Amino acid sequence: MASQNLDELIRAGCNIQALALIREQLGCSLTEAVDVLNEHHVRLKAEQPIEQPSQRSSADDGGPGHHMGHEDQAVNQGRAADS
Repeated sequence: MASQNLDELIRAGCNIQALALIREQLGCSLTEAVDVLNEHHVRLKAEQPIEQPSQRSSADDGGPGHHMGHEDQAVNQGRAADS
């Protein structure tokens, strides 16, 4: 099987096309193709360098990790109504 083409499809997120390629080249069932695809996903993930998380949490600056509680929402809505 052309592993490089399969790897490119996986990296591009084209799992359906990757499954079709696996089935075409190996002549296997869909279940077997899914198993092969999963093995390739695991191998590619192991080959990628591990990204280090940032030192600062996004919750510290009110970014995407910051969750507003119900009481905070009520205060903000009250302020908007006062304006």
